[in-house]
Amino acid sequence: METLIEWEMEDVVRSCLPELDEIEAEFVQECWLREPKVPLKKFSEKWHISAKEMADLKGRVLVRLRELLAKQGIESMADLV
Repeated sequence: METLIEWEMEDVVRSCLPELDEIEAEFVQECWLREPKVPLKKFSEKWHISAKEMADLKGRVLVRLRELLAKQGIESMADLV
């Protein structure tokens, strides 16, 4: 059951990627969805961003995803069950 919810959540998150900025979408794909996951340090080096910018990016992505998921009526994992 847990695996099915994880897959469904991944599909829902992937559906939000086109709504994100390029760097935000790439961050979600490389650091959260893909296996193996890219370490944050390696991602920041690839995009030439500082630790502060990386922290801002992580926070911004979480807020944007929460807003996009809410538009789809998903506010918690319970909404997927």
